[in-house]
Amino acid sequence: MRTSRCRRSRIACGLGAIAVAVVLAGAGAAAPAPEARQEGKVDQQALIQETQKMAKTPGAMTLVWWVPEEFWRVTFSQNPAITPAGAEEFLKVFRPYLIVAVLDGNVSPFGAVTYRPEAVVRETLRVVDKAGTAYAPLADDQIGADTKNVLAMMKPGLTAALGPMGQNLNFYVFPGKDAKDQPIAEAKKPGALVVKLGDREFRWKLPLGSLLPPKTCPKCQETCSGAWSFCPWCGTALAKPV
Repeated sequence: MRTSRCRRSRIACGLGAIAVAVVLAGAGAAAPAPEARQEGKVDQQALIQETQKMAKTPGAMTLVWWVPEEFWRVTFSQNPAITPAGAEEFLKVFRPYLIVAVLDGNVSPFGAVTYRPEAVVRETLRVVDKAGTAYAPLADDQIGADTKNVLAMMKPGLTAALGPMGQNLNFYVFPGKDAKDQPIAEAKKPGALVVKLGDREFRWKLPLGSLLPPKTCPKCQETCSGAWSFCPWCGTALAKPV
């Protein structure tokens, strides 16, 4: 379990560092306004734990990571060299989409990892919204040029930082909204997100607790996740976020 957590953290930190470098390369560096740093209050490790799912099948090395906008915001908020304007330029590149990163492989009894190619993963990868509608990854010609360029810029950095693991971590771009022009998933609002990889299913129940302030049970005074509606200790209804 600890190895899995370390792997998750390495991947997230590597991606975060590369994203910061991309923003700085785009002339987004300067002293930011203090009020722009609110996302820095979020526990980044808790957010990583919530947004990343790993397969529990023995011998599998599978990571499915929903990368919401909030991950980028928290990453940038922790770097004083990133301006709000620079961060916003980066966020605009990904905002129209839902981004999922996948690392999928099998580990031999002797520790060798065989990774599935990007195209093979793409064939069986689907995002399912709360209405049950399934979405395939967007084709290359359906993705904006800036989005493709930023993802292409990140790939060499991930490979350099993480070796074969980074080389085989691939990003898949999905539509960010459904046919009714509603977001498929919102990290801070009630809902659900399902990612299917072949016959394997990875689920997120929303909102993500790491992004919300904790709640205090009015009856037993226990501290509860901001995503919970009821106290797990005494069953008392918890106040809804303002």
